Amino acid sequence: MGLEEYRRSVSESKRASILRAARAAFLKDGFSRAAVAEIANMADVSTATLYKHFESKEELFAAVAKDAAMAVGDYSNLLDPDIAPREAFLTLSRAYLATQFENHVNDLMRIIIAEVPSHPELAREMMDLIVGRRHRSLQNVLDKLVAQGMLRPHDTALSAKLASGMIKELFVWPALFNADFRLPEDTEVKIGMAANVFLARYGIDTTGQGMT
Repeated sequence: MGLEEYRRSVSESKRASILRAARAAFLKDGFSRAAVAEIANMADVSTATLYKHFESKEELFAAVAKDAAMAVGDYSNLLDPDIAPREAFLTLSRAYLATQFENHVNDLMRIIIAEVPSHPELAREMMDLIVGRRHRSLQNVLDKLVAQGMLRPHDTALSAKLASGMIKELFVWPALFNADFRLPEDTEVKIGMAANVFLARYGIDTTGQGMT
């Protein structure tokens, strides 16, 4: 390994440590109460080193959220090419819930919402990273299902929001207002009902006519 490559490797390792420490600090204390000095200490770097990688706490939080967003809402390679529409809806819903609950996205969203009055630009950026990115990815999947004749032609930008809206109403909103909320035992039943509602509006019946 050459000197430049070694330095780059060390820098990337320190950046990753800072992001891990910052994520833990923000989830524990929120954005406003989390201290940069404490994050640097947790990452085993100096405060100067932290600021070398991230110019402000806002930029650091944005990087943490962006890192989390990379695991949220990328549905491009999630579905098999010949998957049935109902199973596609169930698979997408399960992926949605897994990232929300297993990757602490609900917790990050609480922090973001709390910072809307004092950091509106940061909140808007996080809205696009987490929510907007997921809607765009979901819309792309729905466009493919329409092109394959699995769904009737329709406004997929709207249907993507309607589909995710049902899941939010059933599971995400309760979690945002109750940190102890866990997915209920009848989760599969509920997302199955949401799938039925979605396909009643946008599905194709066995005769090739739009379902009503």
